[in-house]
This record gives sequence, C-alpha cells and structure tokens, in this order.
Amino acid sequence: MKKAKGFTLIELMIAIMIFAIISIISYRIISSLLKTKQVVTAAQNKWGGISQSINRIGLAIQDAIPLVIRDGDGSIKPAVLGKNNLETAYDAQLELTTGGSIGDPVYGISPPKRMGFRYNGGTLYMISWPVLNRVINTTPRVDVLLANVSSFTVNFLYPDKQWRDTWPMDAPSITQLPTGIKIEINMTTGEKIFRQWAI
Repeated sequence: MKKAKGFTLIELMIAIMIFAIISIISYRIISSLLKTKQVVTAAQNKWGGISQSINRIGLAIQDAIPLVIRDGDGSIKPAVLGKNNLETAYDAQLELTTGGSIGDPVYGISPPKRMGFRYNGGTLYMISWPVLNRVINTTPRVDVLLANVSSFTVNFLYPDKQWRDTWPMDAPSITQLPTGIKIEINMTTGEKIFRQWAI
C-alpha cells in the first residue's frame, strides 16, 4: 500500500494558530498606524488653524493706519478700538482700520478696510466691514477664525510703557496708534498662544 500524503490534524492546528497570530499582529499594526495618522492629522489641522488665525490678526495689526471712521449712528470711532465689554452683535475686542494697496501686481487697487476680531461663545470671529463710514443698515461679513477657544485677550502698549486692555487713551487720541499690541489665546484643549507686535 502507498503511504497517504497530507497534513495531520496537529499540523493543521499549528498552521491555523500561526496564521491567527500573524493576523492579530497585522491588525494591531494597521490599527496603530491608522490611529497615529488620525492623531497627526488632527494636530496638523489644529495648529494649522491656529497659525492661520495668528497670521491673519498679525497682518491686520501690521497694516493698521491712523484713520478714524464714522459709525452708523454718526459717531466717530477711533483708528484702533480695544474694549472688553461687547455691547452689540458686531462689537469686537480689537477693531482697527487697515491700509489698502495701490498698484499691487496681484490684488490691484485695494481700499482701506475696517476689521475686527471678536471672541464670543468659545469661537474667535473675524469681522470685515464693506465700507469705512457706515450707515444704519450696514452689516459686516462675519467669518469663523478659530473654534474651541476658551479665552481671547488683547492688550495695548501705552506711551508710558504700560500694557492696558482698552484703547484709545482718551478722546483727543482717536487717531493715535498704540506702540504695540499683544494677544493671548487659550484653547479649550489647554494650549496657550501668546503673540505681540510693535506698530
């Protein structure tokens, strides 16, 4: 009689066990890679958003010009306005007039703009006004700049080298720009971002 060829039951069980172990290891490696990718992507998105927000605020501050504007009720608003108590839907902790560009090869002619940065309800917003001098029904564009914010504070450097959280100093200085502006953003996830600019 010819000897039968094939696998014994023990050999099959060993092969199945080896395959199962390899499958478990492979699953854990793939699962770990996917989780790592998700964490890295989330971190990149978060810090990318923070970086873009800081850059947008910084550009506005660096482009600030000493130009006052007229509000919808006819009152004059300072070139730079810093306040803590937000009274209306479009009030901002930092509001300023930014200079335009003339003959820019990319943007062409861009007039001065009035912009604001408002923190409310865990979100930092950027407010862009369509005109400098407003009428009663003038409404701005409001864009979400950064979410998951726990606090947003702005301080202004006065001529006496002291930082204060409001601007301007008094009525006669409505066209004056502060010597410097600094901001602090605290995220709900625990990060603290601090930046300051000289004007």
